[in-house]
Amino acid sequence: MHPDFWLQRWHDGQIGFHREEVMPLLQKHWQDLQLPRGSRVLVPLCGKTLDMHWLAAQGHRVLGVELSPLAVSQFFEEAGIQPQHHTTPLGEHYLAGSIEIICGDAFALDDTLLADIAGI
Repeated sequence: MHPDFWLQRWHDGQIGFHREEVMPLLQKHWQDLQLPRGSRVLVPLCGKTLDMHWLAAQGHRVLGVELSPLAVSQFFEEAGIQPQHHTTPLGEHYLAGSIEIICGDAFALDDTLLADIAGI
């Protein structure tokens, strides 16, 4: 799929794929990974999923990657969080507590950024 397709979906509010609650299967099966607290987890194509808040509440450091700037801004706005922000070669980078989001192409992530990912 072309990136413009997804950007347009977010622009038009056609986000039927977004859940208004944490994914029940994530909650049911996440502990099976037995990741220690503080582990870094990747949420590719994260949108504004509440799963990231849940993973952070489990004690993990969360790295979300999302193409749509609108999705990223809505994630933080809806949570009432003002993230730190800076620009990187991979895109805009946002950090708030144990959640960081890169607004860019998930397929462009490099080995250095993914080196300490313990779960996806």
